[in-house]
Amino acid sequence: MKNSIVIGKIKGIEIEINISWLAIFGLITFMLATTYFPQTYPNWSKSLMWGISLIISLLFFSSLLAHELSHSIVSKSLGLDVKKISLFILGGIAQIEKEPEKASDEFKIAIAGPTMSVFLSIVFGALARIFTNYGFSEVLIAPVFYLSQVNLIVAIFNMIPAFPLDGGRVLRSIIWYIKGDVSVATKVASFLGIVFAYILIFLGVLGVLSGNTINGIWLVFIGWFLNQQSKGSYQSMVMTNIFEGVKLRQIMSKEAISVQNDILIEQVIEDYFYKYNFVSFPVLEGSTVKGMITLDTLKTITKEERKSKLASDITIPLSENLRVSETDSVSNAMDKIFSNSIGRVLVMDGDELVGIVSRSDILKYIKINSQLKR
Repeated sequence: MKNSIVIGKIKGIEIEINISWLAIFGLITFMLATTYFPQTYPNWSKSLMWGISLIISLLFFSSLLAHELSHSIVSKSLGLDVKKISLFILGGIAQIEKEPEKASDEFKIAIAGPTMSVFLSIVFGALARIFTNYGFSEVLIAPVFYLSQVNLIVAIFNMIPAFPLDGGRVLRSIIWYIKGDVSVATKVASFLGIVFAYILIFLGVLGVLSGNTINGIWLVFIGWFLNQQSKGSYQSMVMTNIFEGVKLRQIMSKEAISVQNDILIEQVIEDYFYKYNFVSFPVLEGSTVKGMITLDTLKTITKEERKSKLASDITIPLSENLRVSETDSVSNAMDKIFSNSIGRVLVMDGDELVGIVSRSDILKYIKINSQLKR
């Protein structure tokens, strides 16, 4: 996720915080310190309210992290690798390497998050009761009581049967199990997700019109986000079905025009960019692939520098995000194409360059596939 900071690893899973998380972290802290605690505990000092609010916000997001970790740990136990967990403005997301292959696996992964939230709600609730029974200060009781409530709300919200919420995934797994078709299950769950998203948007607009502006805007934002995610999830499933069983060697451009790294940039422009009308080229040193040169990198070089600098001076080094194997799935290539900002990947057989896959190659295959099926 863009604009994110990696804060560490847990069980080999990278944990990152998106900059949007800081906004909601500050908002929750602010609302607790200026609204909730002044109304609930008016005898507290302002410094105490802010201090407790900050602690609660940290514990709340720790709870969200535990929620996502539970998804991840179950996924890993089922043989599905998890790259990282991202905390962002609407909570968190575990980036699982691939979709489950069985309905039962989908159910186990989906239910793990809400189960963890319910467990945390019970634990914090039990602590609140114990602290109350033993006459502990309300300074200790208030945070655990609030965290008990908010974790229960998280569990209930996530169990709404609207994809891609956990409840939507549980519903998808059940329909998948009954129908035996994950595409049908995804279509139904995504449709319900879109319906729920529009309900939230409608309620948000009503809230704004009735004077409850902040909560109204918040509901509209959540509804908009869920709508985008629901539509995107179904489209992703459609794409997966189109490319099921298709290997990159079937759609790649095999004649990869490459640039040697020791030629002048001026020559690269005249003999490659103007001649072939491509926006990027692989760069080789002899037969060894060194990386890629793009139109964007050329823009950083002045006309005078073009006569003295070499292709190697502005080559983007070869990285995992720029290379795939010819036996890789199209989905893997698409992930890299849409994340590396270049719009294409180099297809490698070991260290040998055997082809290139670009956005246009993929779109061309989709067009042919749709025409033939029609």
